[in-house]
Amino acid sequence: MCCPIFIFSNKLDLSNNVGQTKISVLTCDPGNEIYSLFGHSALRLQNPVQGYDLVVNWGLFEFSENQFDFGYDFAKGRLKYFMGLQSATNFMEEYKGSRRGIREQILNLNKEEKFKLITLIENNYKPENRNYKYEFFYDNCSSRIRDLLKTVFNEEIKFHSSSKSNKFTFREIIHEYLKYNPWLELGIDLVLGKKIDVLVNNENLMFLPENVEQILDSTYVKNNEVQKKIVLSKNILIKSNIKKDDLKSIKIYSWIILSITMLLLIIKKERLFNYWSVINLFVVGTLGLVLLFMWFGTDHSGTKMNLNLLWASPLHFVLIFCILKGYLNNFTYWYLTFSIILIFTTILFWFTLTQEFNAFVKPIILQLAIIYYYYFKKCNNQINLNKTKA
Repeated sequence: MCCPIFIFSNKLDLSNNVGQTKISVLTCDPGNEIYSLFGHSALRLQNPVQGYDLVVNWGLFEFSENQFDFGYDFAKGRLKYFMGLQSATNFMEEYKGSRRGIREQILNLNKEEKFKLITLIENNYKPENRNYKYEFFYDNCSSRIRDLLKTVFNEEIKFHSSSKSNKFTFREIIHEYLKYNPWLELGIDLVLGKKIDVLVNNENLMFLPENVEQILDSTYVKNNEVQKKIVLSKNILIKSNIKKDDLKSIKIYSWIILSITMLLLIIKKERLFNYWSVINLFVVGTLGLVLLFMWFGTDHSGTKMNLNLLWASPLHFVLIFCILKGYLNNFTYWYLTFSIILIFTTILFWFTLTQEFNAFVKPIILQLAIIYYYYFKKCNNQINLNKTKA
């Protein structure tokens, strides 16, 4: 959790003197930590008559005393997030300390609209309603604000059509936020499957705080033929002063790995090549186990249907066993034949696959093709030699 939470009774009452309440959307700039890379959205409620200035925050979660249970729930996609109320002063102090900017959009709401929105917040704050199952792309701190506004205005709200609408996939959009963290970008690209390689429509763009801010800036509400902008005014509460590290490419490392594989083949160091192959196959095979777990063993929707398993397969452990035991028989031959077809099919069609592969993995896939072809030729020669002897 990011800030101290006010302790209220289970029955929250913010609806007194609702006409005096100012409601605004807060957009917080991305930070450098993993949890803050995509920014944050929240609502702010200010009522000078009632004497409160609160932030409604849907980005809170509890740390378990058992770190293993916490990590397991997080990996499985079962970590429960909840809505909480925080002091606006404490909320902003934390962002000020981390040099992350906060911008405020004061909403243009009449008394009836304010009452309806605050009633929804009060209902969400009930103990039985606070917790929710976090979904990064579809149910998070930003999308919750979008959905509240849709509930308040129904058909009267027409979200501004962003220039990004239906032009970029989820993966392409989050790449913009990961460009200063290439290793994290690689990890996310590996575990997220083809479900995020779809064009994002206008409303789904609002899974990101900055998109919510940009869309609301030009959004109108139409009621009884009267049209009004939903944003009444804007304020900069904290200026951004965060520094990003220089962009460093990591693709060179995968090309170095491919070059080592080719060099070992050229100099014909068979034992060294065997060791090198086993290490690489073990790493990629272990990755395959992780991807299978993320697909079938978790509740994350974005990790399903992962085509990285075409090349990062747990079946690599079969070849490791054959190399270490020296088994080059008919079973090995057919296993290698199947694997080569799979890897070469991946290479031939990776530009037309419905899932985008990270640029780092392409030399790794080429390296796997070389390793498998080497052992295929070696196995074929051994089988022919055995036939000749017979």
